[in-house]
Amino acid sequence: MRVTQTLWRQHIGWTFKQHWKVQRHRVPLATGADLVLSQMNIPVVPAEDIIAAPCPMRKELKFVGLADRPLPWDECHPLYHKQECHMYGNHSVLLKGLDQAKVLTNTVELEQGLPAALPRVTASARHHHLVNNLALDAEQKKLPKLKDPERPAFNFPRVYGITDIRGTRLLTYRLIQLCASISGSPRPVVNHTPVKVTMDRGGSLVQLGIRADQLLVAKTPLSPLVDQYSTSGMELPGLGQAHFTVSLETDHFYQDIDIYPTGNWAPHTLVLHGNQSEVYNLYETPVTEQQWLGRSLVGSFIVAAAYARAQFGLANALVVLSSTSEDGEIEVRLSAGVEDLPHPVCVQCCHTDGRLFHFVILQLNTLGVGTELRNILWSQPRVALFDTCGYKNGQPELTGYNGDVLDTLLSLYTHSITS
Repeated sequence: MRVTQTLWRQHIGWTFKQHWKVQRHRVPLATGADLVLSQMNIPVVPAEDIIAAPCPMRKELKFVGLADRPLPWDECHPLYHKQECHMYGNHSVLLKGLDQAKVLTNTVELEQGLPAALPRVTASARHHHLVNNLALDAEQKKLPKLKDPERPAFNFPRVYGITDIRGTRLLTYRLIQLCASISGSPRPVVNHTPVKVTMDRGGSLVQLGIRADQLLVAKTPLSPLVDQYSTSGMELPGLGQAHFTVSLETDHFYQDIDIYPTGNWAPHTLVLHGNQSEVYNLYETPVTEQQWLGRSLVGSFIVAAAYARAQFGLANALVVLSSTSEDGEIEVRLSAGVEDLPHPVCVQCCHTDGRLFHFVILQLNTLGVGTELRNILWSQPRVALFDTCGYKNGQPELTGYNGDVLDTLLSLYTHSITS
């Protein structure tokens, strides 16, 4: 080991100050530039004559006190409502899972799996080979602690790698980009946008909101897959003694609004992330598979209902429509909202946590609840894209790759590609 030069620590601020104490005494030298410029008939003026005067606003700045205190969360708050609202957020799951989601959204399932009317598209072997590197990234961050239920006090070595939020985001972004390059017709995509609907469900006010991690849109909506009256009279699953709003948090402070971010553009495919660090159970228990499936249905319903209410009006309400006439006068008219949609709205959904994928298709026929007309769901069992994916001995490794995930996602992406 070679002995290097001894280096002493210095405070950079103190060093700069000491250097300035010496340099401030320097006198500018006469370079004769003013004489040369005067000989060339170029005027020379003092710098003080052309430098702008100080901003007068700075002289008017005054300390006016501390910031305003936040409003107390009481009955005088502008967001307070007497009627409590059941809130469903991006982190929420339903206690009864898929059955509770069907009752909440008035949805039945005709058959297992995706509909036969969906065109099937298969990717080539070269495209499947590209997926092997889509989920890899060089990020190294401290991951959550490992826990053993049988030895809760045992401390495992900390694991470093890519976080689940970043891994899922990169994987879905790259898969959608790959589907766009395969199809040759890229679709408009809206990333990380909130979608929200507030509606009355059987006498209970429910606000359903979710974050659409990726929302593929189209100029024309998807065509209905089956007749909307084919499920009339079908029974909803039973929940026993539980109400369909069980496990939903209640609050008196909320905004009674609907949010659909893309205007007249119809939703095509929703990509929903279900990361373990973001989605959790209200009772601090692990999220079950049925709760996962129910989250896919609720997310699809939120997007379809928000678009339907933006297009056809609010259910069980009066919509105020205003327009300006040729004379410049504002005309106001009332239009009754719709409950049974004049045209069904179809939305496809891909729900994933970065490894498991759940594909569903929802045909929204009605916004009402307790009616004979039902919404229709097609759901495929969850399928894993791979068994393990990561770095082993410094080398990327992916085992157990399943090409059915890419083929199904490509089929959803190219469904009605002309729209």
